[in-house]
Amino acid sequence: MNKIKKYTKNPMLIVLIIVLIFYTPQAIYSPGESRNRGIVTAIGVDKFNDEYEVSLLTFIPNVNQSFKEVSSVISGKGDTFANALFNAQIAMGRRVGLAHAKTTVVSEELMKEDIATNIDYLSRVSSLPENTVIICTDKTAKELLETSYSLEKTVGLQLEQIIGYNDQNLYVADTSLESFYKGYYSDVKASIIGYLTVVEGSDKNQQANTEPTEQTGGDQVDTSGSKGSGEVGGDSQSKEDKHIVNQGEAVLVKNGKFATRLSLEQLDGINLLNKDSIRQNITIENVSEQGRPVSMTYKIKSKHINMTASFENGYPVFDAHVVLGMELVEINGNHVNLRVNTEFSHIDEEIKNKLDEKIKNQFTNAVNLLRENNADVIGLTERFIRKNKQKYYKFIEKNGNAESFINYVNFKLNLVIRAD
Repeated sequence: MNKIKKYTKNPMLIVLIIVLIFYTPQAIYSPGESRNRGIVTAIGVDKFNDEYEVSLLTFIPNVNQSFKEVSSVISGKGDTFANALFNAQIAMGRRVGLAHAKTTVVSEELMKEDIATNIDYLSRVSSLPENTVIICTDKTAKELLETSYSLEKTVGLQLEQIIGYNDQNLYVADTSLESFYKGYYSDVKASIIGYLTVVEGSDKNQQANTEPTEQTGGDQVDTSGSKGSGEVGGDSQSKEDKHIVNQGEAVLVKNGKFATRLSLEQLDGINLLNKDSIRQNITIENVSEQGRPVSMTYKIKSKHINMTASFENGYPVFDAHVVLGMELVEINGNHVNLRVNTEFSHIDEEIKNKLDEKIKNQFTNAVNLLRENNADVIGLTERFIRKNKQKYYKFIEKNGNAESFINYVNFKLNLVIRAD
């Protein structure tokens, strides 16, 4: 009895008991949050004839013996982006939560307009995280999400994993929402985002990431008319196999719009000045080997770069000294009998000259492409500002705007190629 009196004198304990009495039954018997909110792992945005379509790759936690989630691609249409997103929620029957969305897909058609306004709406209203990866596709965003759903279901490979390899090995910068905003609001108003395409049929030569997967049809439920409709998709609505193809391409974005598609070779040229970008393959033709012409493929194994930015006679000069350590990996497409660290590891003058010419041509073509689009995605502007801010702004005031600054830069590139 004395112990009870002692405990009742403690006000914090009394408050705790009251809280437990009133809220424990409610917490036990209240419905789960999954009944009210759908978890979205990827979102796609399309536009057709002034009508938006928002597609959501979502899963709904479901208690079962296999511990699998009920996944689907759900879409909604509307005359405005906000209405399309709202109608997608109606089709889902739950509120949309984008905090777990790892991928945002936009179509080339949508990128004819400034996509920043739509993405900004998602980040402000629906809490789209800044580390989400942005991907462009030549097909519809909905089609890419449907194909990725089949891919994830069969082999467990997700979109952000496919494009994530490019971020780490191919691109000059990552393609997250944060990186997009950084380029969009910079002086040059340019950035790079990932690019994936969808192909139909079973041509194995076109498959870059996945083998053919068996897809089953799913019913569609149209919740309303043409203005503001929603669809709930099953496994896939296509009778043919579809495959996501990753060819290492990217999209150059200028003022939030599609500027041009970058090939893998153009990205290699841009990435010459990126110290973190290695392992690219360089193939040279008609190399004399034992009296016969052969083709040789070298891989960049190491890279050391010394860059200086200066103003000479009032004009910007960018000087780059690049040392490349390269390893021979193929001769005439054959690497089975290739002996590394023997006589083949030596790089003679003929090979050095051909490698030097090939790499410089790649870099020159890439720079010309960036100049055509006034898109300095290699960080020249920032480097000149850090070097001499006063001279930079004086030059811009006299000659033009910051977006076209790359057109006035005089490049001096010196390559040193050695066996690694």
